[in-house]
Amino acid sequence: MSVMWKIGIPLFLLALVFASTPYFGRVETSRFSAYGTCRKVAMATKGYATWKHEQTIPKMFILSRVIFSDGFDKIDCRAIGLGPVWTVRKSLFTFTTCSKDAGNGEKMMCPDGYFGVSP
Repeated sequence: MSVMWKIGIPLFLLALVFASTPYFGRVETSRFSAYGTCRKVAMATKGYATWKHEQTIPKMFILSRVIFSDGFDKIDCRAIGLGPVWTVRKSLFTFTTCSKDAGNGEKMMCPDGYFGVSP
C-alpha cells in the first residue's frame, strides 16, 4: 500500500464524519442523533403528559437544540456531537404548575409522572 493510500483513507473517513455532523444534528432518529440523546433526557424527566417533540434547531456545525413540551412544561436540550456520536451538553427545564377544577369549586394539582416521549 502506498503512502498516499495510508494518508488518504483516514483523511477521507475524517472528512466523512465532519460532513455528516449537520445531518445527525437535525435528523429525528432514536439513536445516533441529537434528537436521540435529548429524547433520553425527556424520558427521564417527570411531566404532566407525554413529552412531544416540538422543534430541532441546528445552531452551529456541531451543536443542536431540541425542544420537547408536555403542554405545560418545556425541555430545551442542547446536544453537542461529531458525526453520529452525540451527548447532552445542557438541558433546561421550564416548570409550570398545572391545576384542574375538582368540580366543587376547588382546584386540584394535575398528576405528574414518567409518561414517555411521543414518538
